[in-house]
Amino acid sequence: MPIPTPAPSAPFDTVDSVLNLVRSKMLDTIGSLAGDILTDAQPFMQEYTNAGWRELQFFLATLGYSAFKMPFIGVGYPVVDSTDPALWTSLNWSQFVNASGTNYAPPYVAVLPQNVILPLKVSERITGTQSRFSHMQMAKDSLPETRKGVYNGWWLWENNTLYMPGSIYSMDLRMELAIYLPDFVTSPDGSILWSARPVPIMRAKTALALFIADEVDGARNTPAGGFKALAEQAARQIYNIEVSQKQRVPTQRQPFCGRRGDGYGMQVW
Repeated sequence: MPIPTPAPSAPFDTVDSVLNLVRSKMLDTIGSLAGDILTDAQPFMQEYTNAGWRELQFFLATLGYSAFKMPFIGVGYPVVDSTDPALWTSLNWSQFVNASGTNYAPPYVAVLPQNVILPLKVSERITGTQSRFSHMQMAKDSLPETRKGVYNGWWLWENNTLYMPGSIYSMDLRMELAIYLPDFVTSPDGSILWSARPVPIMRAKTALALFIADEVDGARNTPAGGFKALAEQAARQIYNIEVSQKQRVPTQRQPFCGRRGDGYGMQVW
């Protein structure tokens, strides 16, 4: 009977391989790569690792790295139930609140994912149509007190909540969201240790190891900047690969001379 080939998986580094590099850089591998002090079994190592992981994410997210962006579509948000321009609708991680204060929760409406930091872009369309989504303007301090109409038109992010004026039609929303990735934790049944988790960013081993080393170094009251500058430099290399891909331009062979040529250097006008 033929043995089935294993299912392919993403070629991410594991947390344990990152920690091996941390221990190597901090000279804690006299006996083995498992370390003498900074071992996986030490409870503080999980804390240092997740702290460094969050620092790497924060730095890459600040640069605009695409791994920390996520599309989101929610359909069928209710018609606004008040014509008062001073009353708004709102959406957060747990519920949609209409202008009068009526709450709607899943499965009636979709709420924001739990890993959302904030919306980057928001657009809308009338529910039940196949129209293109219309871009909504971001308000910086307060929503304009306009009459309720067909479209919301504006959105405001404040106190971890998305506010909108409300529409006289049921609306669909499409967003580009800024997100963070989860911490490394052991599975509830203990079958997968936190150190066996994959690091879901390609070729991030060096950058993450340096951010973790910086966290450990800070506990030793070492002057700041030893590992931090190197960590940020390594993280920029990850981001620069994506920038290069987005800035590429198609190449086209230029004619031999002039606007058109006959192949022998003679111009034809």
